[in-house]
Amino acid sequence: MIRIRTRLAVGNFYYGWVVVAACFLVTGVVFGMTYSFGVYLDPLASTFTVSTAHTSLIFGAQLFVLYTAAAPMGGLVEWLAPRHGLVLAAALLGGGMIVGSLPVLVLTYSIVTGAGMSLAFVVGYATPPRWFQRRRGMATALASAGLGVGMVVIAPTASILVTRIGWRGAFPLLGGGLALVLLLTALLIADNPAHVDAAVDAEFPDGRPESDDGWRDQLRVVREAAMSRAFLLLFGGYVLMYVTLYVLLNHLVNYAAEQGIRKTGVLALSVIGGTTAVTRLAVGGVADRLGRLAVFVVCGAAMALALCVLPLASAPLVLLSIAVFFGVDYGGTGALLSSVLADLFGDRNLNTLFGLVSLSFAVPGLLGPFAAGFGFDRFGTYTPVFFTTGVVGLAGVGLVAGSAWLQGELGERS
Repeated sequence: MIRIRTRLAVGNFYYGWVVVAACFLVTGVVFGMTYSFGVYLDPLASTFTVSTAHTSLIFGAQLFVLYTAAAPMGGLVEWLAPRHGLVLAAALLGGGMIVGSLPVLVLTYSIVTGAGMSLAFVVGYATPPRWFQRRRGMATALASAGLGVGMVVIAPTASILVTRIGWRGAFPLLGGGLALVLLLTALLIADNPAHVDAAVDAEFPDGRPESDDGWRDQLRVVREAAMSRAFLLLFGGYVLMYVTLYVLLNHLVNYAAEQGIRKTGVLALSVIGGTTAVTRLAVGGVADRLGRLAVFVVCGAAMALALCVLPLASAPLVLLSIAVFFGVDYGGTGALLSSVLADLFGDRNLNTLFGLVSLSFAVPGLLGPFAAGFGFDRFGTYTPVFFTTGVVGLAGVGLVAGSAWLQGELGERS
């Protein structure tokens, strides 16, 4: 492993870009896997003869574990370092893809695999900002673009596997393959610029800040952040804003099936993945110039508006158009998640801080898909469900803007 990293570090090439490439693969694995769950929704409901709402709890429970575990996983990454963290993540992700009854799936897919995804999630998002400052937006955008590529590749692959060998065969096959990808990233990633003799002056003209390694310092960071009004607003804003994402991804295929265009719904998941990937590749440099926080807020508002108009999508072309619109705007927010956090609160102990704010995704991840499924079961239509979700998302964007305003960052070029 050392020989591979040493060869890539020769010359004037900054090794931080190799770290970004590794994190690109990590985010692709994590979110390509979990966001393809909509493909399994109908087969699982048919197998266990339960409602859409109850089946959605498998997805919701995994997201809840993914994000609630992120805070302690952030501290674990500070202790283990990113490379060892990825090895452990691979073991958990692959080892948890065991099929069985509905309770077994909650234990394995939702909890064990969710814990592995949580660990990989922290590494994939919180590592690039620690290698970059001047081009931080571009670096985090490129790393997060793996999410979209993962959706483009994994969602249709999962759909094909489910059709040919059933969901019971697809689960372990995908889990094993994706665990191998995480092990590959562990070969590429370096824990610190000093480990590959990487010069950081171009990215950190005032010097690269170092995190304190002690657990007391990590607890201090968590305590100070939790007591900050700006952090609480950001946390609450994420809770409300990202309910749009989890409702859409979990119920889009089912909604399309109700319109008689299920194949278009599966295609729309890949379209969202593709457009979010392309956007993330482009938005980082733009946001570095225009202001990362301002771009984040605008894209978040557009995500919410996409949910408000989604009930109008009864034709394939309209559904795909909305998928493109949502994918572009989701790409704009997802590319800047860790950059926004670092800009507002600094980049010392960023793994721990990113893990803390990631708790905000647990609530919409767990309750959003379930509430949407309950609403559909009750009303027999997704129209009030999607519109209400969009309004909630707009409220969340307002809270994020309030956090940036308190920190004096909104509208500033970062």
